[in-house]
Amino acid sequence: METLIPQRLKLYSYFSHLSDGALEELSKKFLYTEIPAGIKIIREGEAADSFYLIESGELEVTKKTKFNQDAKITTLKCTEAFGEMALLTCSPRNSTITTLTDVSLYKLLKRDFEEVLQLDATFSNMLDEKIRDRSIFNKMKTLQPFALLEPEKMLTLSDKLEEKNYAPGENIIVQGEKGDAYYIVKSGSVAVLKKKGEDDPVQVATLGNGEAFGEEALIREDPRNATVQAIDNASVLRLDKKDFDDILKESFLEWDFPEEVEEVRDKYIIIDARITPEYEEEHIKGAVSIPIEVLRQKYSELDPSLEYLTYCTNDSRGMTAAFLMRSQGFNVKSIRGGLSAWDGPVVQGGDGIHTPLSDGKEDVKQ
Repeated sequence: METLIPQRLKLYSYFSHLSDGALEELSKKFLYTEIPAGIKIIREGEAADSFYLIESGELEVTKKTKFNQDAKITTLKCTEAFGEMALLTCSPRNSTITTLTDVSLYKLLKRDFEEVLQLDATFSNMLDEKIRDRSIFNKMKTLQPFALLEPEKMLTLSDKLEEKNYAPGENIIVQGEKGDAYYIVKSGSVAVLKKKGEDDPVQVATLGNGEAFGEEALIREDPRNATVQAIDNASVLRLDKKDFDDILKESFLEWDFPEEVEEVRDKYIIIDARITPEYEEEHIKGAVSIPIEVLRQKYSELDPSLEYLTYCTNDSRGMTAAFLMRSQGFNVKSIRGGLSAWDGPVVQGGDGIHTPLSDGKEDVKQ
């Protein structure tokens, strides 16, 4: 059996400030274990019984989305730790952790973990701070855009979000204005209103707790295409464009280049995010039409077990569609450059909005 060298613990951020005496006592409590690739060490929803330090190898953290598919959250590597939060809060595991490679770990049982809290004031104080962070984490992960975000990024966001309150009928964003922030509904409800020409605004959607808006103007760098107005007393969280770009956009946007797509096109459902007349004029062969304006209403018709690609004429609407779908847990990428960069086969025509079924066939929506 491998014995954990006391000074080795200093490589782990949790224990880097412990006294030598505390390190000596703590090292005796860890159990060395080796686990082959492909094993689930922790399962989401189960009771917590251990805390782990990674000595070697890689593990993947996944979480179930509301569509019940496994969405990747992050990858864990040597000198990282996991499993402490459920022990600290006496709550079920909130994610599944699977070995990607053969791994070696040091395991600390729950009863020993609780004893460690009494070993050193520094360690205990640090974990108290993590409990406070955990409280923030638990609140934020219930919000739609953050449910699948890496915990470290969620905690970074906690310092960036500004809470704002609105009275019934008060505008949060206004159609035609420059987009400078992203919003998440914390409580209450809001109406999405669109105005065409001189006509009165028409309500096209209602958003409630945990739902987000404002991303399209930020990604496309276009003026706001709708007004969002509080229906009742509403509280929203506001994230500046720079922080949106640095944290959320970077996390939820992935690309495939056209030449890469053409080689494996049959493995994807390709979604054209433009309006229907643009789709009918010309579109990638085999693509289905789901305009960005109706995408949110089509989530339930999309099979979460499939892989998706989105595109538009260039990048903007394809990027927005990919961001929205990825934040919901779909496995999706955007085709870089869109139709303008596509050298593969294209076709003309179409008779409405199509959505893919689980068997890969198309369902025509008139």
